Amino acid sequence: MFHYVNYMVYKFKCKDIGMQCGFETKAKTMEELMPKIVEHAQKEHGMKEIPPELQEKVKNAIKKSLF
Repeated sequence: MFHYVNYMVYKFKCKDIGMQCGFETKAKTMEELMPKIVEHAQKEHGMKEIPPELQEKVKNAIKKSLF
């Protein structure tokens, strides 16, 4: 008998939104991924807040893939 296992992950790369940055991260859910991206933006890019237009770019750059 086969058991279904969800191997889908959400991935984000800073360079996919035009940043000169090698940051990449992934998570099992969007809820896990977004805090990682926000923390990186704050610590490495000095952003206190992420403007709505940048939030939209980030969401559009997130990819779903296997593993």
